[in-house]
Amino acid sequence: MNNYSINSGDVEAASKRKQVLDMLDIILAQRPTLKLECGEDVAVLNGVTASLLSHCPSGVAIEVASLDGASPQWVGAEASCFFRVNEDPPHAGAHMLTFTSRICSVNCQPNGVVMLVLALPESIGRVQRRRCVRVDVTQEKVPSLKLWPELPSGVAVARKQPLLDTEDSVNTGIRVNNISATGLSLKIAEDLMRQALPQQNKGQRYSLFFTALSSPNCPVTHFWVNAILQNVIENTQESEVCLGFEFIAEGELDERKRIVWQPLKCDEVSGLGKFIFKWNLDNFRDKPLVEC
Repeated sequence: MNNYSINSGDVEAASKRKQVLDMLDIILAQRPTLKLECGEDVAVLNGVTASLLSHCPSGVAIEVASLDGASPQWVGAEASCFFRVNEDPPHAGAHMLTFTSRICSVNCQPNGVVMLVLALPESIGRVQRRRCVRVDVTQEKVPSLKLWPELPSGVAVARKQPLLDTEDSVNTGIRVNNISATGLSLKIAEDLMRQALPQQNKGQRYSLFFTALSSPNCPVTHFWVNAILQNVIENTQESEVCLGFEFIAEGELDERKRIVWQPLKCDEVSGLGKFIFKWNLDNFRDKPLVEC
């Protein structure tokens, strides 16, 4: 009689693979729309929709009909797919699910449809909504930030002195602690707080300008937001104060360099989500997500 043992890790891996394949069978049967999100290296795929064509134990084939072409440089890039799966029976509800994989091959078909083959994902899980994901950032990722009392639409920004400015050598005690598509938190030295913001009350409104950098060789992107102060947390041990803000509007400068505000779309600042996604990909192996 032969002696043999079953490695528990192998059993667990086989079980996870079966769960993934079973879920892919459900996706194939229901044919939901897949939404892709990718990093800056394949920004053209960010936000496009796709359909699941087929799957096998080694990979997943999806097709995208809304692209003008394809590039072999996409191979190796990470991509996340978001989709909705109905329960059985359908009236019982639906779940938003996601998986992350890497692009293994790219093929542009004669009819213009692009087919992507992704590696079989390790898991498929419930969606952590992007708006509820905060990521820790360094000054390299958010190089500059300015804060004013709320600026009304039409005001000439250059005539208004900010209360805080990370590019001012006097304001060395301020930094962005973490950020999401719906808000951010600042850590400010107590001495600077007493000078610049001696009184802070929940519900106060401020205007902020900040820049974001997805990677060192990319150009910076500018963001203007209006925000409500939601919390003030004092850290006496570190001699600093943490201010938490929720974004309520986004803006841009017109041709006269005057600020124009617009309501948020889907409660998020336009264009900021892709930075959160990229920074989260950079961080997720080392740090867990922080839920709102």
